[in-house]
Amino acid sequence: MKVITEVNMTLTKEIIALLCTRIEPVHLPVLGQLLMCDSLQEVQKILAKNKIQDSTEIKSLLLTPPAPGTEVPKEWHDSLDMNILNNFEEGEYVGFSTDNKYIYAVIVEELPGNSGQLSRRYKVDIGEEEPIEVSCLDIYQIKQEKKAKPGRTCQSGSCMELEPLAGAVPPHSQSSSTRSLPASVNKAKREIDQCLAEIWTLPAEERHKAIRRLYLRSHPDKNPDHPFLANEAFKYLMSRVEEPSRGKGKTGGSSSSRGHQDFRDSYQQWDKEARYHRSNREGFSGGGFWTNNGNVPQPNKEEAQRWCRQARCDLNAANKDTGGGSTEWCLFKVHQAVEKSLTAAEYKKHGRPLAGSSISALATRVSCYNRQLTNLPQIVQNLQILGVDAKKTQYPNCHRYPHIPNEQFKSENEMQALEKASELLSAVEAYVN
Repeated sequence: MKVITEVNMTLTKEIIALLCTRIEPVHLPVLGQLLMCDSLQEVQKILAKNKIQDSTEIKSLLLTPPAPGTEVPKEWHDSLDMNILNNFEEGEYVGFSTDNKYIYAVIVEELPGNSGQLSRRYKVDIGEEEPIEVSCLDIYQIKQEKKAKPGRTCQSGSCMELEPLAGAVPPHSQSSSTRSLPASVNKAKREIDQCLAEIWTLPAEERHKAIRRLYLRSHPDKNPDHPFLANEAFKYLMSRVEEPSRGKGKTGGSSSSRGHQDFRDSYQQWDKEARYHRSNREGFSGGGFWTNNGNVPQPNKEEAQRWCRQARCDLNAANKDTGGGSTEWCLFKVHQAVEKSLTAAEYKKHGRPLAGSSISALATRVSCYNRQLTNLPQIVQNLQILGVDAKKTQYPNCHRYPHIPNEQFKSENEMQALEKASELLSAVEAYVN
């Protein structure tokens, strides 16, 4: 009997859900064949044999992400973000520093009871039987490739910055998880001061890790596109780190001086690492991590929460239409709320939605993301029986002449549809938050 791995089964279900939205009737038997696959290689062969492998979205699904625990290639070391203020989401692919090398890891959960931003600890999957507990100072977000502006030519790898994901919040409200270097020298100095205030209170080993990351983050070799900002931030960091040893700490005998340790023996090694990252980046033309690993999810919790808020507003609007003789409008707004709820789950899982899916296909795909979402397809099926449909609630040509949508739906279905949609949205909100 074939044993199908959870990853392969999830991807197969996602491919089937995607195909359901755009497959030709002649290819319907392909869906049964896909369910019998026990590897992505078999999925690829079946799609190729039936000539339905051309979809960009399907190709993205078939790009197998690197297994947790495998080593990050040296040409991508520079894309590991050194910012120590980043937040991490469940399911996020990250780099993990261990035994003087970087390996891939997946965030399982953030552990409670942390005393500060730099004391956070996470459980991560590194390919072993059980997740391991790590410090936030040992894990790194992977930068997005920045698209070159028209008329600008980027040197190989030099346009690598941490960019907002598709559909992410506007630049003025970006979270720390989507930032590159601070926008100005003054902001860079304030951030350095903020970090150092907590760093001096950390245990010695954690202080060393944090200072190393601050050092590399602002190092000129790590920021060839922003030489002035990097140089000024780097000089300021060095002066602040050396202040306590010169007796110039702003807090005198406080934790600033008590927590100080001499890092000068490490500077040469960190300079060497920064140069190593730059040389590997400049000598590589094979594209960045995300170009080569299109199926790796990069969760976007903030955008997911935004879509949930609008879904809740849509449900409230639908509730106001009950009992008013416009059942079709109530059910249409319920459809909008359901569609936005499921899209929110897509943002939480992948950082982007897959376009063109019906709510049935969306619910099938989303149900694979978490155990608490497994009943979503059944809820959607019940909603459709009640009349929740994007087109039938709007257009007369979806009904037999001479009927119109206003005449075709039962008013007693309104409250049932609202209850079911609220159940679905609540499940998604719990998953997102």
